[in-house]
Parts: sequence; structure tokens; C-alpha cells
Amino acid sequence: MEDLKKKYLESYTKKVGEDTIEEMRKTIQAEEKNIRASYEESTDWIKSEYFLDLILKDSVFIMEFITCHHENSEDSDLDQSSYVSVVKNDLILLENQLPYFIFRSLFSFGMQQMTLDRFILSFFYISIEKKTDFKHFTDMLRRGYEESLFHSLRHIYRVTITGPGIVDLKSADNLSQAGVKFKARIMERSVYGDKDSIAKLSLRVEFEKGVLTMPGFHASETSDMVLRNVIAFEQCHVALKPYTSNYIHFLNFLIISDRDVQLLTEEGVVTNPMGRPSLVVDMVNKLQVGVKVGTRSQYYIISRKLRAHYTSRRKMSWATLKNVYFSDLWTGTATLAAVFLLLLTLIGTVASVIQAYKSF
Repeated sequence: MEDLKKKYLESYTKKVGEDTIEEMRKTIQAEEKNIRASYEESTDWIKSEYFLDLILKDSVFIMEFITCHHENSEDSDLDQSSYVSVVKNDLILLENQLPYFIFRSLFSFGMQQMTLDRFILSFFYISIEKKTDFKHFTDMLRRGYEESLFHSLRHIYRVTITGPGIVDLKSADNLSQAGVKFKARIMERSVYGDKDSIAKLSLRVEFEKGVLTMPGFHASETSDMVLRNVIAFEQCHVALKPYTSNYIHFLNFLIISDRDVQLLTEEGVVTNPMGRPSLVVDMVNKLQVGVKVGTRSQYYIISRKLRAHYTSRRKMSWATLKNVYFSDLWTGTATLAAVFLLLLTLIGTVASVIQAYKSF
């Protein structure tokens, strides 16, 4: 990867000239203190000259890589999809974050800032309508998650009046036995990866007319990495808006066993390239470990409606009847035929009793 970064720096230098590179270096030097302060761990051990070179090289590499990717460059290195995945992984890791403010400043030497935002969002296949400044790429993903909650005035109201945290929410299998149907939300924006990824950029969950509609959950190592980094950022910097943490907390109620995973997979809510359902259970559970969820959750109203549905005896009984005797066309037909035969038998028995009574 270091050789590739060196190649991009050389290419960019030829494109813009040595004078521009020197101006970029001076910009980094002027902001060195602020850049160092942006990192969680101390960078005091890194000498100034080396630090400036490091920021310059990484910035140019990201700018050129994303630009070439956006313009469908024929660069042979970019034809290797493994490079794209590796770069995206590095950009999302919280410990590798390049402060976005310096990235913006350096990018302005070659292109307009609006172009930068468009290129980066396009690189991650994300569309964020509300114009905002990101701290870094992890924050960008978090903002995308957050925006998905406020898609309409109705949902803004629901999120704003959040109640206490989620309590006593049943698992997906138990809810299914109570008649709850599950449906994957179709989104146009992916959380990360290629534009056809099933892992979508949304935290929006709705429960209407017995149907729980929620974003598809792509249980992969990449999804695990992305969620861990977004959650870590939430916990450290936006503790009052732990929307992603609350979502994982919600999933932990739904997914507690292999049966839950199998059910959600059949309904298209979960995709499991890892294979075994138990691996998905472990992944969801471990994402919750050590995470402090909000005392108020955007899923409070949803969980309350689900509890009310589950505890309704009438709905539970009717759901059980449908699941056991009318689960499909053939089972339903057989049930009706059996009831019809039972009625005929009963009628025949009553007729025989009446006939016998008259004979006396």
C-alpha cells in the first residue's frame, strides 16, 4: 500500500506542479497543532517533518484514489477490487481518521469543495441531503445513519418524543408466533461497500398493521467493522445521540437464538454470508458488549407497540391458529376438509340418534 501511495503522490505532483505541493505542505504545517489534536492517541512521538509528509501523502492518495474511482479511471491498480475494499476499510477505521477539515483545505487546491463532498459520498454510495461538515469518514457514515431516522415530519415527531429505553421486547421467533410479520426495507443508499450491497444505510424501523419493517442486516465482517467504528465514535463524541448504539440494542432483543436468525433470513431481513446462524447471534451480541445505550431510545414507541401486540391474547390465539392450521394453501384446505368431514360425521351421528329414538 505504501508503494501505491508513493505512486499517487508522484502522479499528483506531475499534475499540479511542485509549487502547489509546497503550498499544500505549508497548509498542513499551519494546521499541524489542530491536526494532532484531532487524534485520540498522542502523536507527539512523531517528528514534525515526518508528520507533515505523512499527512500530505495520505491526503493526496485519498484524493486521487477517490477521484480516479469516480471518473472510472483505467489505472490498472484501480481495476483490482481488493484495493477499493482495503482503502474503504482504512478510511472507516477510527484510529486511521484523517481530519476532514484539512482534507477539505488540501482538496481545494485542485477542485471545489462541493466536488469533494460529491466524490466522497459517491465513493461510499451514500446520499446525504442535509449539508453538514463531517469530522472524518466515520462521522460521515454516522450522519447518514442519523439522517435516515428523520425522513419525514411524522418520523421526526416519533424520534423526538422518545421514551425510556427498550424493556421486555420479545425475540423475532416469539413475535412471529404472535403474528408479527417481518419485512426488509428497500433503501437506495448502502451503508458501505458496493452499490448493490444489501447492508443499507438506515436505522428506520416501523411497525404498522402487524408488519415490522426494518433495514436489511448484512451479517459480514465488513458490516461488523463499520458498525463497531461508528458505535465507538458515538460513545466518545456524541453520547446524547447514540442512534446506532440504540439500533444494535434493538437487534439484541430480536436476535437471541438460531431460530431468530433463520426466521429473519427467510423473511429477507438478514443476509448471512457467514453461513451458520449462530455466528450472526454472536456478532450481534458482541456489538453490544461494553456499549452504553441511551436512557431514551428512538425505538421506545416501536417496542411498546410490539409488546402490546404480543400480550394480546386474542391476537396470540388467532396467530397460533393461522400458523398451525392455515400456514399455506394445502394446510388450510386440509383443515377445512377435516372440519367438513367432522361436521358430516356429527350430523350423521345426530341423525342416527334421532332415528333410533323414533323407532322406540
